[in-house]
Amino acid sequence: MKHSLLACLIALGMASLAPLTAAAFQSSYQPATPPAVQSFKDTLDPHPIVALTFDDLPAAGSLPPGENRTKIATALAAELKAIHLEGTYGFVNAVKLQNDPDAQQALRIWVDAGMNIGNHTWSHISLTANTADAFEREIALNEPALAEYAGARDWHWFRYPYLWEGDTLEKRRAVRAYLKNKGYRVAQVTLDFEDYAWNDAYSRCSAKPDDAAIAWLKQSYLENATEYIRRGREEEHIAFGHEIPNVMLLHATAFTTLMLPDLVDQLRKQGFRFASLPEVEQDPVYSQDPDAALQYGGTLPDQFMDSRHLPYPAFKPKPMDKLKSLCQ
Repeated sequence: MKHSLLACLIALGMASLAPLTAAAFQSSYQPATPPAVQSFKDTLDPHPIVALTFDDLPAAGSLPPGENRTKIATALAAELKAIHLEGTYGFVNAVKLQNDPDAQQALRIWVDAGMNIGNHTWSHISLTANTADAFEREIALNEPALAEYAGARDWHWFRYPYLWEGDTLEKRRAVRAYLKNKGYRVAQVTLDFEDYAWNDAYSRCSAKPDDAAIAWLKQSYLENATEYIRRGREEEHIAFGHEIPNVMLLHATAFTTLMLPDLVDQLRKQGFRFASLPEVEQDPVYSQDPDAALQYGGTLPDQFMDSRHLPYPAFKPKPMDKLKSLCQ
């Protein structure tokens, strides 16, 4: 899944891995006021909170040689269980289940391991490129598969494909009203470093194989996670006046699955604590809607900053050109 390049951040770690109660990190929403200083180094929370979420289940990204969706789901679920993150949400495009026993088995493994699923539309449709009615039909079309695989678990969480919530107010408001009437919560994002962008290069480099290139991919993946997690947290100060508990967007790709133990270790060293998506999004900020027509949308801080024309913090660009050319 491809998102707005407006996204996230440094990491700052996680000391406790057990899910936290909502009361542990409630904050009061305040109108956004640009800070008087541009450096946030001394104001970032030493123990921030994050919920991990995964998009594009059950088949995200290209496959390296020897991999399949079942292997990826098995490894990813095991990694999450090892850090006591049962109940992690993965957002499903059910079109990928059609006539694909491997994808079907992968989603079953995810759910049987204690993970949750939510709605990501049937085929990852863009709201910017389609009408609200067409978008709503895709939401509904996805629901039978969600009900079948989730059983009694709550699958009424919705993640907008590309994080695009409507390029017109008419679309945005129509879909928001539809989701509310259907009992959905919007699974907003605050931290996104576009982890999916490393996967295709990893598949190509694995096929060669090119160990030096793969080593660079691993290093740059973690470096960009640090950079854009920091950026996302600084955006929260600009947009909301303070940090909020976070939701990180990841993808169920082969490379992110490979890198998850290292990413988690990096977050732990930087002070992060884990919580679940429903716990995190009890924070009052997540009930706010910028109610703005945005062509590309983005993370929740992105949306508030763009709608209020607030300046973004400085950041290093992602190595997109190298990722596209590596191991070609």
